[in-house]
Amino acid sequence: MQILPSRLPNNEAVATERLFHRDVYCYEFEAAVVAASEIDGRQAIALDRTAFYPTGGGQPCDTGTLNGVPVVDVRDDGDLVWHLLAGPLDATAVRGDIDWPRRWDHMQNHSGQHILSQSFIETQDALTVAWHLSENSLTIDLNRTGLGDAALADAEAMANRIVQRNLPITARIVSEDELPALELRKRPDIAGPLRIVEIGDFDRVACSGTHVAATAQVGLIKLLQTERRGQETRVHFVCGGRALADYRRKHDLTRRLALRFACADDELEQAVERLQEQSNANYKALKEAKTALVEAEAQRLLASPPLTDGAPRLLVAQYRGWQGEQVKQLALTLRSYPGLVAVLAGGAPPQIFVARSQDVATDAGQLLRALVTPGGGKGGGRGDYAQGAFPDWQRASEALALAADVIVNAGN
Repeated sequence: MQILPSRLPNNEAVATERLFHRDVYCYEFEAAVVAASEIDGRQAIALDRTAFYPTGGGQPCDTGTLNGVPVVDVRDDGDLVWHLLAGPLDATAVRGDIDWPRRWDHMQNHSGQHILSQSFIETQDALTVAWHLSENSLTIDLNRTGLGDAALADAEAMANRIVQRNLPITARIVSEDELPALELRKRPDIAGPLRIVEIGDFDRVACSGTHVAATAQVGLIKLLQTERRGQETRVHFVCGGRALADYRRKHDLTRRLALRFACADDELEQAVERLQEQSNANYKALKEAKTALVEAEAQRLLASPPLTDGAPRLLVAQYRGWQGEQVKQLALTLRSYPGLVAVLAGGAPPQIFVARSQDVATDAGQLLRALVTPGGGKGGGRGDYAQGAFPDWQRASEALALAADVIVNAGN
């Protein structure tokens, strides 16, 4: 990273003061520009103080504005915090404004993650080995598998009891000498003074992120789903405003479905079961009807006379209203009868199916290629069955019309 000449003298000795560690509820501030650079093609500036939290520790950065210019990314470079800008900024002093709804969302969910992680230790002896927060996702990865619904419910219940107790959430810097005496949820991998976040007498862990002042401000913790990832379990959950939005969305969906089925909310499951039973019965009846139609159509085609003396009986037909799978079933049915070649088309977009009896020498794959190639179609197959497709019905119909000539010219 190249640091351009500072707008202030001796900027190389300046370290950015992290206002979010002193007051996490600070969302506007004034600061001096101490360094400028270009990062990933964007103008970037470092300040003598900032309330913008940089990406780190599983938590995304804050966004907002500096003198009205959007801040799109914030990065920690040791002593300095860099603010990547959406446009040019020419100033020696700035006013910063944090996107407070985003910061509050991160505070709620990060604090909720601490509570839930400790709850899984307390109820299931399951340790959080990783966590991730983004705009659309909040997860923790546990070092255990096989957690059933009851285990998840126990951890969720404990987490929400902690929320309701309104325990204070505090942060302090402790020296390396003090660490052995502290009962930390997870031992840090780094040495030196650390910032420790404590949730009353419930949880204590090293963390540099932003948190609410008390557990009641998390609002609610709700588990959504789990997935196994090797020897770990990923837990998806929501907190606070995200939990409310999730409840509102699902409540609106439940209400709309109840109105559609003309039933109460708690009768929806039975209504869906009845609909599924009806759908299964209809599907079975439709499948039987299609099979009967295929058999009837096969008999109708078999009743037609051969088109050419001494050649196999050629059955050519198109079924624009049929599904391709149904036409395929008809072709395979006809294949079981002796002395014939069937060239059928159906489906949308149109498909072509070629099938021949075991006692006929015509190669279905070669016949198909001879039919589809002139019309820009494609396909392939083996000696007794082949299938292909056309871009449109005009070219499919033209190919069907060529079938008799192709077979005769092949010497059959």
